[in-house]
Amino acid sequence: MSTTAGDATGMGSGDTTGPGNGTEALRADTPFERATIGLGTSLLAVVAALGLGAVILAGSGENPLTAYGAIVVGSFGDWFAIGETLARAAPLAVVGVGAAVALRAGVITIGAQGQLIAGSLGALCAGFVLRDVPAGVAVPLAAIAGALFGMVWVLIPALLRARLNVNEILSTLLFNEFAFLLLGYLLNNPLKEPRAITPKSEPLPDSVVLGDLVTSTRLHAGVLAVVVIVALFALWTRSTMGYRYDLFGENPRLAQSLGIPGRRIICNSLLISGALAGLAGWLQAAGLLQRLFIDIAEEIGFFGLVVAMLGGARPLGILAAALLVGALQAGGLHMQATEGIPASLSDVIQALILLGFAVRYAPQIAAIGRRVVRSLTDSFGAVAGWGRSGTDRRAAGGGTGGEA
Repeated sequence: MSTTAGDATGMGSGDTTGPGNGTEALRADTPFERATIGLGTSLLAVVAALGLGAVILAGSGENPLTAYGAIVVGSFGDWFAIGETLARAAPLAVVGVGAAVALRAGVITIGAQGQLIAGSLGALCAGFVLRDVPAGVAVPLAAIAGALFGMVWVLIPALLRARLNVNEILSTLLFNEFAFLLLGYLLNNPLKEPRAITPKSEPLPDSVVLGDLVTSTRLHAGVLAVVVIVALFALWTRSTMGYRYDLFGENPRLAQSLGIPGRRIICNSLLISGALAGLAGWLQAAGLLQRLFIDIAEEIGFFGLVVAMLGGARPLGILAAALLVGALQAGGLHMQATEGIPASLSDVIQALILLGFAVRYAPQIAAIGRRVVRSLTDSFGAVAGWGRSGTDRRAAGGGTGGEA
């Protein structure tokens, strides 16, 4: 611990809280001290969350130790469990990187659900077109198709936000619903497998299916693409372009005064997030599920935003947060299957554990929350302004006509 220059100045000007009085203000000024305090806070919060979860489990007639043990076994107990954790973490990390790019630019998008659905549709269409093409060509083309479909799905919200200042939270949320309705129609009609009872597509052709890395698991080769994406994101954060996005996200007026194009950054950040969410749809369709189901997106889009926030919008943080969420999901399913714990109770336990890890980033999450409120307020104010300006124009037009 150390005393800052500001503290020393204050004490020199008559401050009576100096070392001699035993009330020196302690602050964490070094990276090691900040990391230690942050880690300690996180550990205490996680312990408290586990304790609260244990109380809930015990009150429901379940053994907390057995339940928590099932989560650990289901996430890392054997090769199948590890493969399941990694396969579930992969799309979360990809969506998290896309959300982080937008967050660093001051843009908050919750449209990854719809963009992921669009990307899975793109991968499916590419698979049918490239059925007879060698896998070495078909697989990357299917990935590109998934990214393009995800980018196209966010194009309208991106243009609305950049050109008309329409709130991206509302527009991307609406496009999630559009994508879900479109998927439901396609899987119940033109894309439905002929003999299927539930809505699902035919299996993707073998030419675009991602092979398994470990036999007897669902760990597919698409996980390797996640490593490349996170590495590229790490390079981007250290580049001049990444600095411009960060500066615009922190202080848009200063960035624009320095010649940084705000509209282009807003639009590009949304398009990048859409492309990465589309890639996550490709991972789901061609890797984990190898066909399309009505719930192919699950809650990946929303959890991807959680991953970006938990990871502090940083590469290694996003990887760690994605592994945490993937492990909780895989372990939660195992806990339900082996211990007979209801899915709702399992979700509560997972949420409590995530909440414990989120405590460390409470100030950042609160800042994002304030940004959401401010963005919504600005959008509603803009709409009200359009209405008032339209009324003023009509009144002015009427007055002119009367005078004439």
